[in-house]
Amino acid sequence: MSETNLAFPDKGSPAIERSLFQRLRSRLDSWRIETRLKRRKNNVAAISPLGSGMRPLQNTDIPLIFLTRNSVNFLPSFLSHYRKIGVTRFLCIDDNSSDATRDILLQQPDVDLFKSPLRYGEADRGKLWRHELLKLYGINRWYLNVDCDEYFIYDNCEEEPLPELIANLELKGIRHCPAPMIDLYPSGPLSSAVFDGSSEIMPWKIADMFDASGYRMSADNRFMSLTGGPRGRILKEHVELMKYPLLYVETTMAFASSIHKPLPFYRNFSPIYGSLLHFKFFSDALLFAQAAVADAQYYGGSHVYKNVIDVLGAEENVSLIGPDSIRFRDSRQFTELGLFARP
Repeated sequence: MSETNLAFPDKGSPAIERSLFQRLRSRLDSWRIETRLKRRKNNVAAISPLGSGMRPLQNTDIPLIFLTRNSVNFLPSFLSHYRKIGVTRFLCIDDNSSDATRDILLQQPDVDLFKSPLRYGEADRGKLWRHELLKLYGINRWYLNVDCDEYFIYDNCEEEPLPELIANLELKGIRHCPAPMIDLYPSGPLSSAVFDGSSEIMPWKIADMFDASGYRMSADNRFMSLTGGPRGRILKEHVELMKYPLLYVETTMAFASSIHKPLPFYRNFSPIYGSLLHFKFFSDALLFAQAAVADAQYYGGSHVYKNVIDVLGAEENVSLIGPDSIRFRDSRQFTELGLFARP
């Protein structure tokens, strides 16, 4: 049951207020779900290192966990962006890529690359892989956890590295940093937006527009939820847009429930101090969706990608521009709009 429902962004409501009873319910749910997940006999997914293998993390490392499959178009800008903001180690599981993804990652000295005999869907949509990485590299430390098409930003991230953001979060007692997933799309037809990874050009230079309003936020005992944006406006999909990409991991079960609802649940109601720039809409969006449906590894029979095929396949020069579309400038713009606050 929803505890609250409000428009987003809302500069006057930086966090969702919760009663003592609601906070206690979140703690009870955390204990109950983690206990149940630990009892599952199939809560293990074998992974094995590729290349130079696993190297222990140092205390000063800021590790990033990501899963990938056929991501050569994103890798140059993805690695460059996260190195620039302060990531020192990348922990990656490749889901049976058939392009040059593995070759590229094996050449990176700060990437630990793993493979698995399981596919993404068989690994409970990657949750079991993340669980294994946390067991290998350890808990009681900060991690980033994102997908290859997600670029985490926060106020003045162009100048202030992640250790400064983390220090500010720790001063406020924040351990999970919620981040709305904001879809970006080109100002013209999708067919004109070519992003092929041939350079480190950032994807927001090509898909440079986003919806500045038209979102709804709610909360239950486990997490804050966000819907809307162009996928709600065009695709008529209530896709979950809230994630928790930066968090202090206290249990190897942190991602075992969902990347949208990390454990413990009671840490999921902090003010919003970051966003994920999300890039699904380039000239190859229809081909990507068709491949995702054929691969049959995604939630709900890949119904989201089926909707993408229906919409993008119906019109040759489809555009996602709408009345709330504005051009992306930088992180400070998101602060000004109220999409996140300065910690």
